Amino acid sequence: MPEIRIRADNKDDDTRIRAMDIDGYRITNSKMEDHEKHFRSMTGWKARNDDVIISAYPKSGSHWLWEVVSMLARRKAERIPEIKQTTMMEGITEQTFESLPSPRILNTHVYFQYLPKDFFDKKCRIMYIIRNPKDIAVSFYNHHKKLLEYEFDGPWDNYLQRFIQGKVDYGSWFDYTLEMERFKESHPDYPIHVIYYEDMKEDSNMEITKLARFLGTEVSDELIQNIDSLCQFDAMKKDKNAVKDVTEWRDNNPSGMYRKGQVGDWKNWFTVAQSDMFDSIYHQKMAKSKTKFRFCI
Repeated sequence: MPEIRIRADNKDDDTRIRAMDIDGYRITNSKMEDHEKHFRSMTGWKARNDDVIISAYPKSGSHWLWEVVSMLARRKAERIPEIKQTTMMEGITEQTFESLPSPRILNTHVYFQYLPKDFFDKKCRIMYIIRNPKDIAVSFYNHHKKLLEYEFDGPWDNYLQRFIQGKVDYGSWFDYTLEMERFKESHPDYPIHVIYYEDMKEDSNMEITKLARFLGTEVSDELIQNIDSLCQFDAMKKDKNAVKDVTEWRDNNPSGMYRKGQVGDWKNWFTVAQSDMFDSIYHQKMAKSKTKFRFCI
């Protein structure tokens, strides 16, 4: 059995982040036994025709989207008792994967090369949610700082450099975003629906309507409005944080996975110099990208 390797950069430095390293690719460490073995076996797992996959770089809004899609699949505006992690591909075993009822609303942060090949042979629907990288950097920083499993307590300035360099679990936001863009371009007929976090914040009702259409789910306008209401950020924060284990968070922090959910919060964190520096790197790395982001709404 392969040995699980834990990467904790600069062990004596408070800027380290504890994560599992698999052949140079970092993923969030898990309490699951034989985690690496399960992760490596994932490409051979068998898909079902009605599987749905939510794909996103961390902190892009996948918790929000998973809740919406789960309600659409059940055709009920009722709070989902489970949490997203229960169907997160890189954090479950094949046995758990097989035991999930259909339709399986799955989610992942990993590159497609690590997912079951059967997903793509069966052309399972993919929903890809993307968010502007400045807000992601801030949200990921708070995530790393508050979750005890990362053993991270570094300053924002150092973290921003780490984020830009991709020295976090799931790697570089730039590489991930460009890889997703390449997949879409090379598979023009693949059923993949792109959602911008900023669009969801601006008009969630319209975006949920588009999601229902993509999924082929016939629902009433009233149901969409009720789902939209239940999935507003404050309602999600109140209801979903209540099911988490507070002992996993620094100082038993009650905010959990749901912190602010705002567009433009990065302005409260980036200095002018940091913003200019980030913009310069962004324009360089994303020069050939066709994906356009809104950093404010």
